Amino acid sequence: MVLSMRVALISIGDEVLIGQIVNHNAAWLAEELTLIGCSVVEHVTVGDVAQQLTQTLDRLRSECSVIIMTGGLGPTHDDITKDVLTQYTDDRLVMSESWLLHLHEWMRERGREVTERNAAQALLPSKATLLANPIGTAPGLSIDHHGCLLVALPGVPTEMRHIVQRHLLPVLIERLETSGGVRRQYVTMLTAGIAESSLADLLGDPQEFLGTSSLAFLPNYHGVRLRIGAQHADATVREAELWRVRDYIMQRAAKYVYGSGKQTLAEVIGVRLRERGQTLAIAESCTSGMLGARLTDVAGSSAWFLGGVMCYSNESKVRDLAVSEETLGSFGAVSNEVARELAIGVKERFASTYGIGITGVAGPGGGSAEKPVGTVCIAVATPEHCVATRHQFGNDRHVNRERSVGMAMAVLWRLLS
Repeated sequence: MVLSMRVALISIGDEVLIGQIVNHNAAWLAEELTLIGCSVVEHVTVGDVAQQLTQTLDRLRSECSVIIMTGGLGPTHDDITKDVLTQYTDDRLVMSESWLLHLHEWMRERGREVTERNAAQALLPSKATLLANPIGTAPGLSIDHHGCLLVALPGVPTEMRHIVQRHLLPVLIERLETSGGVRRQYVTMLTAGIAESSLADLLGDPQEFLGTSSLAFLPNYHGVRLRIGAQHADATVREAELWRVRDYIMQRAAKYVYGSGKQTLAEVIGVRLRERGQTLAIAESCTSGMLGARLTDVAGSSAWFLGGVMCYSNESKVRDLAVSEETLGSFGAVSNEVARELAIGVKERFASTYGIGITGVAGPGGGSAEKPVGTVCIAVATPEHCVATRHQFGNDRHVNRERSVGMAMAVLWRLLS
């Protein structure tokens, strides 16, 4: 049986190796490659040392049909990738007139001249296929070398992603389709408002419904992703198996499923509000603007998100949102009662359709026996009523705030549904 294309990733750079830069490139690349059916078998990080990169290429080339490198294509002395590839493939550097022209145009648009150092980025291995990079000065490269496709990409995330989506993925998809091998295909379902363990209990024993498919539970602060995988040479069989498992999950947990693929809960909420001509305003205490930031990450959110108030102190709650001092005195700032008044107050202040109020003990201090660290109260005011719920998270301040944001969106989404 011929298995799906085996791919290895090499991240190049001392700054990645010693942790000065978090390696988001490898995570993004691995996910994109997996989605099209590649089998990502290894991630490796090497420093700016030519011998390390050469030895890594030697080892991986016998195990993989594709090796993708990120980083080391810049114009400085520590950018080693192009020179190593040239030597590794017994090649020579030649001037790419088309890329040199791009460099002149790119620099002219920015009021700069092409220096000798800049021009050196148009020196490319003669055997390489150029992968154009219209948003930067370093192109990507691909070289077929003794049955292994060697790919070099810029380390700048936006440039790397552009080249991958525009040039590399189509090439790999074509190779997969003509290889005749067994491919693995995935579908991701997105859930909110339910914990990983509760969702697993709801779905039941995987052995009773998965068959030859696979199912992974991938929790994050804002919900649980369910990644369904099916493997077969026939695309029709793969898709039928994916839909069978998806339908089973929907029968058991439809009320928690808000989307699929790479959608975010904020995007889904935005679509619902925009389609209905409705609006949202928020009052944040313990999250202090984090929910607003997540909502406005969505392009076009000004059509439905009117604004928010960061009411961290009790004085702000009273002054800016008309929370009753009596309510604060009787129930405390972290209470369903105060959360309700926050949601109603911000809804009235902005004249929005919906209002959200969040108040809690994020930690690490400030907790009590009655309201320990991680206690969070969330309320959503609708045109008809106001719903308030109390939640108990953990002891980590960052996690508590992130989970509060996720739960607030989940409560609103359920009401919109």
